[in-house]
Amino acid sequence: MTGNSAFTNPGDREYPIEERDLAEEQNEHLTSALRTVRDNPNAPSELKDLARKMLSGRLELKDVLDDPSGYRALTDGIAGMRESWRSMAPEDRQAVRARVEEKAVEAEADGVGAGYRPR
Repeated sequence: MTGNSAFTNPGDREYPIEERDLAEEQNEHLTSALRTVRDNPNAPSELKDLARKMLSGRLELKDVLDDPSGYRALTDGIAGMRESWRSMAPEDRQAVRARVEEKAVEAEADGVGAGYRPR
């Protein structure tokens, strides 16, 4: 292939994922989140690979936990987040909760995720 810009590397597409069970806006948010993970130099390589698989269409959201590498990437990533959360001072945790609540209120005002409320 010669310099045809219509082709991209797997996981580099610029259009939203189209999961059947998600609304268009949810697919756009999922795509954005996966791109963020894929492009984050601090993200574990397994998580980046998972994001690339999903962005390339090789793996659907419903199949992530059935894929051994997907399961490992998510559970290892969650374990790291859990440790980070546990090591935070209570005031810092409360600040994070407040930011999440603020973002949820803003999103609801914009009509996004109207029923979602963080715990």
